Amino acid sequence: MSEHAELEELRIRRLGYVQAARANGFEKGLRSLLSELYPDNAHFIYELLQNAEDAHATTIEFALHEDHLKVSHDGKRLFTLQDIDSITGIGQSTKKDDPTQIGKFGVGFKAVFAYTSQPRVWSGPYSFAITDLFVPEQIPGSAPPGMTTFAFPFDRPDKPAKQAREEIERGLQELDEKTLLFLNDISTITYELPDRTIGIIERTAIDDRHIRIQKSEGESFVESHWLRLVGPTSEGHERLRVAAAFRLEQTNVSRGEGVQGAEDGSARSSGHQWSVSALKSGEVSIYFPAAREVSGLRFHIHAPFASTVARDSVRDDPGNIRLVSGIGALIVDELPRLCADGLVDDRFLAAMPNGEDSIAHPYTLIRNMIAEAFNDLPITPVRGSSQEFAAARTLVSSPSDFRNGLEPTDLPPLFNLAQMPTEPTPRWIRDRDGRAGKFLSSLETMEFGWRELNSILGLVREIGNSQQPRINEWLRWLEAKSDGALLDFYQLIGRGSKNSALLRADLKGVPMIRLVQRGKRKHVRGPQTYLPASRADTVQTRVPIGLAYFDDDEDQARAHYLKLFYTAAGVKRWDLNAKLEQRLERYPRSTFVTRAHPPADHDPGHLSDVREFVRYGLRNQRLAREKFGDVPFLLAEQSDGSLRWATPQETFLDLPFRETGLSSLYPRTELFWQDTGGYAYDEGPYPLSAIYLEVDKIEEFLELAGAKTRIEICPVDVYDNPLLSWSWRTSNNENSYGERYDWGIADLDKILESQDHILLRQLWDTVARAPASKAIASYQANKSAPKHPMASQLAQALKTTAWILDRNGDVKLPCDMTIDDLPEDCVRPVNASLVHRLDFGAEAHRRREKLEGVSNFLREEGLDEDGIEVLREARDLGFTIEQMRAFLRQHAEPLGFPEAASIDPDRRSSVAAADAETAPLRTTALRERSVVVAQSQASSESRAYLRGHYTRPTGEMHCQACRKVLPFRTSDGLWYFEAVRLVSGRKQIHTANAIALCPLCAAMFKYTRQTKEDELMDVIATVSVSPGQGLVEVPVILDHRRVAIAFTGKHAIDLKAALGIAGDRRDTA
Repeated sequence: MSEHAELEELRIRRLGYVQAARANGFEKGLRSLLSELYPDNAHFIYELLQNAEDAHATTIEFALHEDHLKVSHDGKRLFTLQDIDSITGIGQSTKKDDPTQIGKFGVGFKAVFAYTSQPRVWSGPYSFAITDLFVPEQIPGSAPPGMTTFAFPFDRPDKPAKQAREEIERGLQELDEKTLLFLNDISTITYELPDRTIGIIERTAIDDRHIRIQKSEGESFVESHWLRLVGPTSEGHERLRVAAAFRLEQTNVSRGEGVQGAEDGSARSSGHQWSVSALKSGEVSIYFPAAREVSGLRFHIHAPFASTVARDSVRDDPGNIRLVSGIGALIVDELPRLCADGLVDDRFLAAMPNGEDSIAHPYTLIRNMIAEAFNDLPITPVRGSSQEFAAARTLVSSPSDFRNGLEPTDLPPLFNLAQMPTEPTPRWIRDRDGRAGKFLSSLETMEFGWRELNSILGLVREIGNSQQPRINEWLRWLEAKSDGALLDFYQLIGRGSKNSALLRADLKGVPMIRLVQRGKRKHVRGPQTYLPASRADTVQTRVPIGLAYFDDDEDQARAHYLKLFYTAAGVKRWDLNAKLEQRLERYPRSTFVTRAHPPADHDPGHLSDVREFVRYGLRNQRLAREKFGDVPFLLAEQSDGSLRWATPQETFLDLPFRETGLSSLYPRTELFWQDTGGYAYDEGPYPLSAIYLEVDKIEEFLELAGAKTRIEICPVDVYDNPLLSWSWRTSNNENSYGERYDWGIADLDKILESQDHILLRQLWDTVARAPASKAIASYQANKSAPKHPMASQLAQALKTTAWILDRNGDVKLPCDMTIDDLPEDCVRPVNASLVHRLDFGAEAHRRREKLEGVSNFLREEGLDEDGIEVLREARDLGFTIEQMRAFLRQHAEPLGFPEAASIDPDRRSSVAAADAETAPLRTTALRERSVVVAQSQASSESRAYLRGHYTRPTGEMHCQACRKVLPFRTSDGLWYFEAVRLVSGRKQIHTANAIALCPLCAAMFKYTRQTKEDELMDVIATVSVSPGQGLVEVPVILDHRRVAIAFTGKHAIDLKAALGIAGDRRDTA
């Protein structure tokens, strides 16, 4: 059968199909389906390129006219009847079983119908037009030999020719280098626009990997170069390829680095070198870019992925994952060759996917495979050389400070000290910023940073002075370093000390401070030497000038980090302080026991040392305690006449230095050895040896240094204050941010008990000079909780104990004293003195007020004696007039009665009724007297129930009858009240059938109530509680007076439900 006859037969079949589709109303649906599959108006351009690539064309030409588009290509494979059958059908593509073909769905060519209703084709023996989407009609004419030609007239009524032309023109102009990047056959695309503008896109192979793509359009010309890696897939088809393409850019290289090959533009040319450049966003291609597929890579990739019909995204299936893995394997296989060709530079590393890149699945496979290759293969750049590469797992990563503070030759000895592998020789990985640095930091290198250095320093410190091989290796390493390299190391440690990466206290025991004595280097610990006093200080026991720093150094950054280093290492400047510390070193902080027996003939220069200490302490008073307080440089007397070394804080002053009475407070107490029973030493504190009478101003100095020279007021624990209420802590969330303080005097009980007049005079002097604020303690659970002021423990003790001496030498309470009663040589307290907060002179003042008629006047004003006393107490506790006025304003209205409203009374009533039905029966057991069974448990539950309803959030609990705050608390801190049963004649015991009354109201309710229980039940039955209602009142007659018993809203609901559901009377027989 001839080609014409075969085509006619196909036309007839297709015409029957169209007629059937129209009869069933399918035609409109088919056109709509095609528009959804190809939403891109110019998509058919890629379909025509695909058709040309499948036909093995090398050149394709587009000629765009005002009313039609003409396309020609030189494909070696001309149209066959099967091809015509395919493009006029759906799902009948001749390519669906050929994995080497791009289009395999049989609907791609239908995209042309967005612009034309009759596409025309001339190829080989066939010349035909397609009508009604499916019907091939023979037309006259033929294509030139070896050519295939298409014509697409713009004849669709729903798309004017002008719109069609503009859309196709835009589509042709948008073709770029990516269009030809991954095609195997087509190397040239040309197009002519209606205005006679010519566009050409051409791919040229420079070598087997380097390609050039040029695009010109009118006066515009763009050229790009690509490193294209191509390899077979794992699917077993020779023509199926996976590929990756990296953009190449020329970079300048220094003179002499160029290689031959300038003429062909290959990878390198004289004066220039091609380098990979990272793309802003790499694309995924299925021969042509898949518009909706995002990889997150910085280079383009291609594979024959299974995709959607429109080829704009990649499906998620195992075959595609294998193809992605094939792309990764292709890149990995090429990496050694790329490295050998000098392409693995910083720009190449920037194009590699790093750990911070947002890589989409499954393209993370490529990132992982590339990282593993750099980890295992000698392709990772080494620091300090552009020609050295190694496997990343054999290289070292360190903070930038380390690479500046250490030399490459420092790594082997330091690794050896850290017990890290030294084969192969450790070298640093190249340090870079930006994307290259992020990629290198994502590789699996050996870490050597602050933790490892800290470990080495700790090891050296622990070894100490022993001659173990490691300490010798450390010292040999230091001795081999030049002064400049050692300075860099010192500054490195200074930086670590600044950012707390190194523990400062650890460095003082590390021998690393260089001294040069008689031309020989040695390294000592920081506290064993000093920085020179000036540049003229060349004493060999101090740090050499070249390794020191001074405040006026030109390089302030160097001086700053050296200062941090020497401070952390415990090296101080040789100055007056250093001289002082050198003297103090003669008095080591030995154990308490070993200080017991100094040599009998103590150093004759000792007093000279003490005089120097006194001079320094008086000049630097704020530093005296810190400098000398815990140094045992003082000789103290013991009961057996011997002397012992003691610190200022372990001594006290009394005669013959100053009369303080402290000898009475601290009597000599001998201690004996447990094993031998012999005398050991006295218990401290100790009296100072009389030899120091020769030292001028020793008393003032010791007072500054922490010796006990007088009685002092000091902070004490507020939790020991008996006035502290436990509820202040439990009713608030206690944390460390509250304000809490209290005051006391060490050994106050001993002072008061001693009745020693000298001590009591000292106590009076201390109290009289102390401010009134020492009478007040305060507790606050947290920063937002209320403050609770109270009398300090000191004020409580001094108010209630006789301790003040009068003119006759008698000891009296503060309240019984007046200023006139004091001895003439006693200190007189000022108005703001603590003395006036201790009821000082209160009794005498009260008597005087009575004599003067003041009390009578106050009584006339309605203020009784207790009221006057309250005012005095408020004054004595330090309350100001404004504080008392604020307190009165706060309490001008009575504290609100707890209301506890229910937002859903009906629901609460039903729950309460259910609980009431299960309440225990009120039964009695026959014993020596009638006992209500379960009465104890029910009473306990009622008390807890009432306490919860009638305690305010601020802690006060109210009586339901008088509604006042309950009068007192019990010893456990809880408010005392009586839980009185409201209606007693019930069979069951209900938790809610009780009221909380103060003792007085409870007695009145039990013994003077005139309201009968039936009347009470009737009132409760009529109670109505609205949502949100708080207070409910139930009237009763007590002692012939009408009293409204107050209930919270919730209590009223529970009570009414309980008595209404299970309120039967119990038998009284």
